[in-house]
Amino acid sequence: MEAENILQSYSVYPLTVEKITKRLWKISDGNRNYALKESKLSSSTIANWEKSFKLAEYHQLHAILPVYMTRNGQLYQEHLGSFYYLSPWVDHDNGRGTERNIAEFYSNLGAVHAKTKQTKQIEKDTFVREFGTYKQACETLFNELNRTVDRFERNHYMSPFELLVCSQFRDIDMVFQVLNRRLDQLVYVSNDEQVTWNSSFCHGQLSRDHIVHHNNAQLINWEQARYENATMDLVRFYRSETLDYDAPITAYTEEFHSYIKENELTEKELQLLTIHLLHPSSYFRLVQEYLEDPSNQTMLARTRQLQRAYRQLTFGLQWSDYVEKEHETINFDDLDS
Repeated sequence: MEAENILQSYSVYPLTVEKITKRLWKISDGNRNYALKESKLSSSTIANWEKSFKLAEYHQLHAILPVYMTRNGQLYQEHLGSFYYLSPWVDHDNGRGTERNIAEFYSNLGAVHAKTKQTKQIEKDTFVREFGTYKQACETLFNELNRTVDRFERNHYMSPFELLVCSQFRDIDMVFQVLNRRLDQLVYVSNDEQVTWNSSFCHGQLSRDHIVHHNNAQLINWEQARYENATMDLVRFYRSETLDYDAPITAYTEEFHSYIKENELTEKELQLLTIHLLHPSSYFRLVQEYLEDPSNQTMLARTRQLQRAYRQLTFGLQWSDYVEKEHETINFDDLDS
């Protein structure tokens, strides 16, 4: 078997081999359980993946689940053009959405971001120009959506999708209002000649599927790891986890102090995080796809996708309120004075 051939490189002799997914096997040798993963890494990305574990060792980052070395001292085994790696098998904890597990996840993720943080200075004019362009693009999106709602409301009979867009428009309008104010505030906070910009080693595809809990929270699958601002890991996590109606929204805000305790974000970074969570492109894309070809998908599929995108944006509104109450020193009213 393919898995058994690869395991020989690790001197692991399996008693059982269970294929969990197309790329994942659960291995047992009678003493330990292992996870064998066929990665999506390539010869051009493998070095960055290896960097994850070198950083974990150097900084003692317990959040990064380790991988085993082959007999040749490598962190992976190449086989027929694919890269495989072996790690301890950790069962997913059904209680991973609890406050305790969320706090552990925040704390360990914050430690990774804090201990790998690098800082540089960028020109304020560049910073302001880029976000000014983004603000104009958002205003264009909102105007188009506003015209679309007017068009839907002129229909004598609206489809379920059109009715949902119209019923959600008041909240989407609020999203654009808060987004504009946040963009103004971001530029207002950045009033020096140069802007301090932090980059940390980030997971790159963070979701609950990549978090395992065994005595502590650990992160798996670092195949898309990269250096970028730490808020991007949080953005991806929240976008992934706020799609469903039963997401532990309250816990994500109430336990956020566990992250801040390890990696204190600047006020500018908190603004940036909020702006990303209010980004309306996914919602707008679904409306545009409907306008271009209403029959391309079932009405049930379209309304479900729209509702999920709506949940993401309403979480952004809740997050904005939370940040304003708990972490900000500059009030929105300061912008009007």
